[in-house]
Amino acid sequence: FPVTILLNYLNSEFAITNKRIIIKYGSLSIKTLEMNISKVESVNVEQSFLGRLLGYGTIIVVGTGGTKEPFAGISAPLVFRKKFQEAHG
Repeated sequence: FPVTILLNYLNSEFAITNKRIIIKYGSLSIKTLEMNISKVESVNVEQSFLGRLLGYGTIIVVGTGGTKEPFAGISAPLVFRKKFQEAHG
């Protein structure tokens, strides 16, 4: 388990409201994303075998126009996608 993934896990914040998705990700350098939920086409999840066993993966937020924002080493990525689907309607 790489140290960078552990640091990202400890220093990341994710929120989904009925209006937007807000992500603050990273430890040494910080990546942020704030997007109106109506501008998000999908939230995709990629998990390796080890990721499935340990409960982490990559979420990819796809916005209108095809923009893709990946966030790796995320705890419980399927839960995040489910919450997005519930908020998106």
